[in-house]
Amino acid sequence: MADAPRPPAQKHFSMKPALIVGALAVAIVASFSVGAALTKTITPQAKVPDRPAKVPGSSLRAVPAKAGLSVIETGGEPPANVLDAITLPKGSVRGASSNPGAGSSYDRQVGFSVHASEGAVLGFYRAEFKALGWHTVTSGPATRRPGTQVVGQIPGDDGFYWQLGVIVSPSTFSASGATDITRFTLRILQVQDQL
Repeated sequence: MADAPRPPAQKHFSMKPALIVGALAVAIVASFSVGAALTKTITPQAKVPDRPAKVPGSSLRAVPAKAGLSVIETGGEPPANVLDAITLPKGSVRGASSNPGAGSSYDRQVGFSVHASEGAVLGFYRAEFKALGWHTVTSGPATRRPGTQVVGQIPGDDGFYWQLGVIVSPSTFSASGATDITRFTLRILQVQDQL
């Protein structure tokens, strides 16, 4: 009796192609994740000291603005990191506050005055914007009022950009004529474009 025919030899099955495809998928996902992390702009922000601090290039000393801006805080806005990046010249006196935008986004302002010249207050805020992580958007004559404005922008912890406009009025003199008095306004706005 003849031997029964043998079945054909089975081909060797390899998992290598499947492993290569899986490794490529993992590499692509990892590269996109790293790319996304690197493209997100993170602005390092300096911490405002709790006591008066010297401002390089200015004769004025900085104090945290949080207490002075407390009258315009509502429902966690502006976020803490934005408030922490705002200072006032030491000796500033708070005036009136208002809601000039009266729209759906956050838009508030507070007036202050300080015994210093207009130039000293402008120099103070230009230096502080740079030191505290604000990107200067514009600087020049104020809109619809006398004085000069400096506007900066910073990312908030809430996912929105925030703008700080500092409008500095021309100086006046005290009753004795010996010291300058400068009025300035801090206007804080939430910009609707998300990060």
